[in-house]
Amino acid sequence: MEVIKMSFFKKVYKLPGLSNILSFGSATLISSALSFVLGVVSRNILGPEQYGYWVSLSMAFTFIPLLQLGVLNAMNREIPYYVARNSIEEVNQIRQKTFSFLITFPTFIMLLLLLLSIFVYNNNVAIEYKVGSIFISLIGLLLFLSAYVEMYYKSIQDFRSASKLIAVKGVVQSVLSIVFILFFGFIGLFLGMLAALIIEIIMGRQAFKKMSFIFDFRFQSYVPLIKTGFPILMVGLIWSVLIATDKIILTIMMDSSALGNYSVALLVFSTMMLLPQVISQVYYPKIVTMVSKEEYQQIKQSYKRVNFFLLVTSLIIVLVGVLLLPPVIRLLMPGYENGIVSAQILLVGLIPLTLVNYAANYFNATHNQKLYIKILVVCILVNILLSITLLLMYPDISMVAIGTSITFLLYFILMNSFFWKIIKRIK
Repeated sequence: MEVIKMSFFKKVYKLPGLSNILSFGSATLISSALSFVLGVVSRNILGPEQYGYWVSLSMAFTFIPLLQLGVLNAMNREIPYYVARNSIEEVNQIRQKTFSFLITFPTFIMLLLLLLSIFVYNNNVAIEYKVGSIFISLIGLLLFLSAYVEMYYKSIQDFRSASKLIAVKGVVQSVLSIVFILFFGFIGLFLGMLAALIIEIIMGRQAFKKMSFIFDFRFQSYVPLIKTGFPILMVGLIWSVLIATDKIILTIMMDSSALGNYSVALLVFSTMMLLPQVISQVYYPKIVTMVSKEEYQQIKQSYKRVNFFLLVTSLIIVLVGVLLLPPVIRLLMPGYENGIVSAQILLVGLIPLTLVNYAANYFNATHNQKLYIKILVVCILVNILLSITLLLMYPDISMVAIGTSITFLLYFILMNSFFWKIIKRIK
């Protein structure tokens, strides 16, 4: 037992990018925790009606980032690739093209939305929607610059700077939003977000150094970047569908109270997923660099090291989580006791899911999104069929959790099987 423990800590100590994982993980955790606090406080201050306006309007922030058409994803993939080959001129061109695209097409669409929002004032629409749509347009303009700044630092593997920006943005948005809510109502949520984005962009202005404000409306000049990045963007979208499948099934087949109880499982699951997501973001540019240098033996070693760390860590997290969940939920959320079993089942499903990220990053790094998307689609279909079948056999939310966890196991088997099948062919 002592030997295993020492072996684990040696592997952790030798884990490349450990300081990046810790700093970026801390920033992500701080941001998520503050977002949770902001959600609780703002709900209590605003009440259901006012907060409902925010929920409906803020859905726009889920879709606005799609307007970048994957150019940011391409930048995150291509820059580490060409840096590894010392192609600095290519790196600068990619940055400039990405920046030009963001300040041209998405910005133009946001300005059109702003004009439409102003004209909405003449119609019989609730004032909250009128004002909110204007703020969405303004925030949308800043979201692209903010995303560029964060992606710039991630692509050059400067995760300390990225961590600082994410942490500051989270703190500023949470604190100022609460202050603004007290004075301006639900509009305070938009004002807090606006202020946080402006501060983050100013702090990360180094990302715009040597960038020219070139408004290039020749769409064909961006096609190479879109061809590289759009499939990666699509993978993220389809992955979101896989994660949302259980919610969709419960919404259709059961009542709102069942979905409410299941939300405890989703809250626990999303919190526990922070670690593998952070490691995935830190390691993606490293994998791209190794692919660029054709260091495939190093990729195999790195895969084993990272997944060993994730396996041991996720086993510990799941064990502690399964044991502590019942008393914690009964203490803090006594009305959600019916969601405890589902949360425990979904936690167990987290173990195989955490061991998928390295293979997923490798597929994105090697432009193998077609295979990745096929696997995701298969898993979505299996999850739908399995969860519905189990629900028909026994109508309880835990059945959906079981179906989802089995799907995550299938996802793990398919992704890692194809990873090893492909990489073994390369000498």
